[in-house]
Amino acid sequence: MSSCGCNYLYVAPAMMVVPLFIISVINTFVAGPPLETLVFDSKNAVALTYMQSKVETGRVAVDVSPKGALSHYFVFTAYVPEAWKKADNKKVALSAVVKAWNGDQAEGSESLLTAVSHTGGNDNDKREYGLQLLQPLAGFEHYEIDVHAGEGLKEGEKFPDMEFRLTYVPPRFTKTQVFVRLFFCTVTVILTIAYALACCRVENALEPGQAWIGVILLLLFAVNDPLYPYRVAKLGNEQLESAATVGQIIFSAAMLLFWLIMADGMHRAGAKTCLGFYLPKVLLLGAYTGSACALFLTHGRIPDRLEVSSFSTVDSVTSALVVTLIACLTLICAWLGFLVLRATYHLGWKKMEYIYTDREKSFVGMTLVFILLWVCGLVYRAVHGQRGSWLMLQLPFLALSNSYLVLLVNAFWPGTESTITAGIAASNNPADDIGGMEGGRGGDLPKDRQGLLSGDADDDDDDDD
Repeated sequence: MSSCGCNYLYVAPAMMVVPLFIISVINTFVAGPPLETLVFDSKNAVALTYMQSKVETGRVAVDVSPKGALSHYFVFTAYVPEAWKKADNKKVALSAVVKAWNGDQAEGSESLLTAVSHTGGNDNDKREYGLQLLQPLAGFEHYEIDVHAGEGLKEGEKFPDMEFRLTYVPPRFTKTQVFVRLFFCTVTVILTIAYALACCRVENALEPGQAWIGVILLLLFAVNDPLYPYRVAKLGNEQLESAATVGQIIFSAAMLLFWLIMADGMHRAGAKTCLGFYLPKVLLLGAYTGSACALFLTHGRIPDRLEVSSFSTVDSVTSALVVTLIACLTLICAWLGFLVLRATYHLGWKKMEYIYTDREKSFVGMTLVFILLWVCGLVYRAVHGQRGSWLMLQLPFLALSNSYLVLLVNAFWPGTESTITAGIAASNNPADDIGGMEGGRGGDLPKDRQGLLSGDADDDDDDDD
């Protein structure tokens, strides 16, 4: 019995790997690639169910109908002709205007987006493309990309021969995301209700960590995004997507604040004052949340490895937000790393064996595995990631977050010891090491936590007469 409980403490963090493996299988064999690309040129018109192109003098019009064919956004790219790469050939400036409407006719429609120009630069020596634009879906049935060849093209001259590419998120990948998110939302609802009922049945006051778990469980809905199927069915909704992203930022801030409070609280056994203990952490995480939300609401979420000319201009306000965000993340990581290393060091200290509670030991172990797996995903994306790798990693990160929260809920379950900590309590009987039956009956700890952590207490108990 005791060996099973002790082994479960070390196996439980590894259980986060199982959902990642399952999601990887789903991504590979069910969801398919996160992006697909349609290649066409300016010589011939194209007529598909979701895309039609018309070639005219000095102009190419591309009509996109996303319903049932694509979701989230599409990327239009016009590649530089081979003739433009010659030094003696004058390049032609390109520009594009995007319009959107509902119904059959663009003229006179009430749902006409404000036209946005995306001008390709004349200096194309260092680029493969002359123009590239990103268009998020905003709830319209039809979009028109009107590409013009401006200065450098003679009057009446045909549009230059060039290659176009339309990159989009296919419906197969989106449907898989819908079903996986609905599954996680259902599990979160059941877990939240069960945890709330368990909290109501507790006679004593909840521990601070247990209250934090309840708050993070509620914020987990923002990560699972229960309105994601609705946004897909409505062909995009900018307001709901912004609300979902802000909710995810708040969830990450609450998780980081929970880590800082738990890791620092393990070293401070005395009363925790609001000014000295909580206020610095709240201010730091508040700055992180504010700068991250401001950056997203200002510029939106840009897909990885995508250069869009409309986002290339960075003003002083944006630079200040970026510096603030990076500084906050650096301070949070450094502070958290110091606290976790200190806690890990004390866990390996012989006389600390019974000072930290089983919940705190479980928290340290599971959090270290969670951070390690998350960092591995980010490193993979940075080193081996291609366009669309962030979409491909969304479900693994989602599974990792949900499995981590399930294990935390189990460890911090109110009222009784969790299945993890109950086994450890049976195996780590203080009577085995401290001696005497008082320890076995749950007597007082040999030393107070604060004294041991600060080093004020004696190093051993051999001074008795």
